Amino acid sequence: MNASAGALTVLRPDGSTVRLGAVWAERPVVLALVRHFGCIFCKEQVSRLRTIVGDIHSAGAELVIVGSGSPQMAGFFAKDYAITTTVLTDPERRVYQALEVRRPPRLAFVDPRVFVRGLRALLRGYRQQSAQMSERGDETQLGGVFIVRSGGTLAWAYRSAFAGDHPTNAAILSALREAMRVPLVQSNCERPQP
Repeated sequence: MNASAGALTVLRPDGSTVRLGAVWAERPVVLALVRHFGCIFCKEQVSRLRTIVGDIHSAGAELVIVGSGSPQMAGFFAKDYAITTTVLTDPERRVYQALEVRRPPRLAFVDPRVFVRGLRALLRGYRQQSAQMSERGDETQLGGVFIVRSGGTLAWAYRSAFAGDHPTNAAILSALREAMRVPLVQSNCERPQP
């Protein structure tokens, strides 16, 4: 992780600013970077993550979700998905850059894995939001899930290889338990099958 990531300023849904490092100053965080707030893959991912918030808290950590859209869209996203944890936004995508999360060319979205994951999300009832793209965030930005110890040490990183590529909840919880014990950095440990 780029050492300056903690110094970056992000926005709350009300438009106020917060230094990213403040979110992990007192306790570890599971930091989920979603592609954008209108993304069906992100909606599916956050719905899954909501089911393990209690486990994350039991481990002594917090779930923090960061997107790349407007503060207003971050607020709508949090409300629509009944998110009770911190939701922030980084419209300039500086956090994504500091954490080295990919932003592939649009052609990458022709990948059959994206089609399969998209179809699966649609069949599960997730839909693309119709808000203006500039409000939702960058549609070509990929996401990732990171475990950051208090003080800012990156303990685990999962950078999505394509849209819809997310770690399983089991992988996140396993990595979180390990991160609370051992100072180890892992990357893209487990890839769920399409």
